[in-house]
Amino acid sequence: MLQGHFHWCVRHHMKMAFFMWALIAPLQALPNAVLGALAEHDSPLNGEDLTTVLLASGIWDGSEALPGEWEADAGIANVSSAYLMARPKVFGIQALLVRASKRKGQLEELQITFADAGSFFGYLDRRIPDGMSAEQAETLLQERVEQRKIQFEKFYGSTAAELVGNLKMFDETPRDFKRGRTRGLRAIYRQFEYKESGLLIELLEAKDRLLRVRLRKRETVTKSWLDASLEELGTRDRLKALSAKVTRTDRGDVVLNGVEVVPQGYRPYCGLNTLVMVARYLGLHLDEDWLAVAGKFKNTGSAAGSDMLGLYSSVAREARFNLNRVSDYDHEIVRRSIRAGMPVIVWRRWDRQRDRLHSQISREFEKGEDQRFERPSEEEMPSKKKRSPLHASVIVGYNDERREIVFLESWEGLSKPRRMLVNEISHTADLTFSFRP
Repeated sequence: MLQGHFHWCVRHHMKMAFFMWALIAPLQALPNAVLGALAEHDSPLNGEDLTTVLLASGIWDGSEALPGEWEADAGIANVSSAYLMARPKVFGIQALLVRASKRKGQLEELQITFADAGSFFGYLDRRIPDGMSAEQAETLLQERVEQRKIQFEKFYGSTAAELVGNLKMFDETPRDFKRGRTRGLRAIYRQFEYKESGLLIELLEAKDRLLRVRLRKRETVTKSWLDASLEELGTRDRLKALSAKVTRTDRGDVVLNGVEVVPQGYRPYCGLNTLVMVARYLGLHLDEDWLAVAGKFKNTGSAAGSDMLGLYSSVAREARFNLNRVSDYDHEIVRRSIRAGMPVIVWRRWDRQRDRLHSQISREFEKGEDQRFERPSEEEMPSKKKRSPLHASVIVGYNDERREIVFLESWEGLSKPRRMLVNEISHTADLTFSFRP
């Protein structure tokens, strides 16, 4: 949501997480399934330094398996992704997350995140003691933000300094490398070469936001975020491949296959994660953590002040497409986009009761039943005038006979498409984003 977005879920504490979600940020997301699950997972690799193992040639040529237990993640184009169910050390420093990317079963990249502001800040705790004036409440919220900023800046600074020092043991003269053909998405890495196995160690430092290292073979390095297999294709061939993902069901749905949910968890990232879902579907090797940096997110527990519109345009250009943005909602644009194999992102007003009804009707439809929405009254729908929360969703289909759209959320546990009346999305949408050649 533009007023708040997160990443990574706590499976075993879902009830408590939902309570906190309802208490602190009543519109936003359920927590995501990575960091919380890692914190609880009792792996023998927790705290172990895996540097030597991850740099060894065996895991890169396929003669040795990656260590530990891995959980599948949303893939990109011809590349599968998984994260390690452990919290090891790498280069002598505690890692936050280790993710592996494989192409046709062959390891292509290891990504190790050491610090991430989105995971640290989450949503701003807006609970205020009873009896406080508006001015006192504002002061208290600002103090909370500043305290968290000081904590994270101290952690980031010390971790970055130690990491750079340890990496210089491999290569004392790193070189700069830029990835991203679009200015708004360009990342600058410092490349350290590990000559013993021919690997590149690439350090990404986004000051006080993101600290990350990539390991990859020199021959797999690309300057674009677009997958190498798609760089070789012309626009016509890419559009043909996308349109082949459209399915027409015997119950009247026209839906896209291949858009995977990327859970935002307890972070103000719904506008980011829905964009990541579409970006990965279009073949871009992007994640919400880097997009938060590129979109100029602040360390405030809110998306306020970020450049979301510029970020959406940059993603479209990086994918070699154009972005069409309309105020409110145009169902004919949505229908044309879906038929062409293109998902649509909509920023809409959210309401808890309507959300529950979407879930109920969707479950019944999934069971083969024919329960339908009744046309909601003006009073039943979220209102822009009442400042109902703003939320982002991905439209992946429609049903003309039922007059419904089919959409996905970036909320953990909601991987199946849901349904909503066209009348409702028309009434509640603020902006609609579609991609085209």
